[in-house]
Amino acid sequence: MYAYYLLMPLLLLIASKLSFVPNLGWISAYILIGGANSITFSWMSGHVNLFKIHKEYFWTYAFILLLTSLLIPVGYELFGLYGLPVFFGVLAVTALMGIESGVAAAITLSTIAAVIGNGNFELFAMYAIGSIGAIFLTKRFDKRFDFSKAALWDSLISVAMIFTMSFGFSPFALQLKSLFLAGINPFVSMILILGVLPYIEYVSRIYSNMGLIELGNLGHPLVKQLLVKAPGTYFHSVMLSNMCESAAQRIGANYVLARIGPYFHDIGKIKRPEFFAENQGDVNPHDSISPMMNYLVVASHVKYGEELSRASRLPLLVEDMIKEHHGTRMVSFFYQKALSENLKVGPDDFRYPGPKPRTKEAGIAMLADSCEAAVRSLKSPSLSKIQNMVEDVVNKIYNERQLDDSSLTLRDIDQIVEEFSKVLFAMHKKRIEYPKTTEEVEKVIKVAKM
Repeated sequence: MYAYYLLMPLLLLIASKLSFVPNLGWISAYILIGGANSITFSWMSGHVNLFKIHKEYFWTYAFILLLTSLLIPVGYELFGLYGLPVFFGVLAVTALMGIESGVAAAITLSTIAAVIGNGNFELFAMYAIGSIGAIFLTKRFDKRFDFSKAALWDSLISVAMIFTMSFGFSPFALQLKSLFLAGINPFVSMILILGVLPYIEYVSRIYSNMGLIELGNLGHPLVKQLLVKAPGTYFHSVMLSNMCESAAQRIGANYVLARIGPYFHDIGKIKRPEFFAENQGDVNPHDSISPMMNYLVVASHVKYGEELSRASRLPLLVEDMIKEHHGTRMVSFFYQKALSENLKVGPDDFRYPGPKPRTKEAGIAMLADSCEAAVRSLKSPSLSKIQNMVEDVVNKIYNERQLDDSSLTLRDIDQIVEEFSKVLFAMHKKRIEYPKTTEEVEKVIKVAKM
């Protein structure tokens, strides 16, 4: 980390100036860039949870800063000081890592822009306020129009700032050129990032919401395999997706990730689908093997799902949901079965490998998975019965301390219980039975036997 703080400003300086020949001006430039980078990255490392979970976020953030720094001198040569592609880096970081990370990138890249302009504070202010204002006013980047909207906001803010700061001090002709370049710059950056973003997502496995939505069209090969080999698990996953999306929207979590992740959370069941209740018929293969083997087969779907996720380069946060949706919970049915057979085993011998959920979305998936399975066992589900069952399941998971690392608050959990109950009741509501008619129905569908 210390190497990052020392070397990164130098790399950014070299990249932005496209020069390896140092001079005295480099000292002040190094201090300015280094200070901005160190302060913003230190704050981000302490406040953005995903940087603590995955080292890929660190490397991707650093790569985007370097890539933008390499584009800055190109923009300067073509369009001057108002054509620096600062918004390219800010928009890329925001789409992949969130608004907090985007603000950090905006400050660092705007400092580089000021260095290119020989310490021009007005340049720093225009790029920083324009970029930060655009991402805060847009908030979510779920579709291409959101990127266009952010570019429009950045353009309007930048033009307004140039007009305000330069009014009465420069010839009108110069103002027209500056206003035009500042206005068009964000749109050029937007077009660039839409072209580059899929490659960054594939290499880093850090996906924007737009990338996640494209992944969740149910046409992914793994989802198709799940439908064919484990249809019960497939329909369970679709139900989970609806539950998780509704709960995530209610508590302000990433509802796109909460909707897409459950499609893949049980893909490991593709390997031995018949060992899971939702895919079984009259024969239960668990009856013919020992409790320990029962546990190993059931728990293996997490490990195999993780392997499939890596092989298919699914997003890191989706892979986390695969690993974390059972946390370190115990497979209690087979543990009790082992005790009934007088086997010398302990609770830890029958636990999932974990880790516990580390994001709100993974915590929601864990709760939804257990609640959906429990409610399915109710014979005459009413709203009150479903709510009581959901509360019991959620309380049990909470008391097992499985949600300690998920950032879910008690208020969040209370709202999740309400949403789960509504969705599950709607799913299990009985439909009226239509009366049979006595009229003769003409048969128009025939089976050809020729």
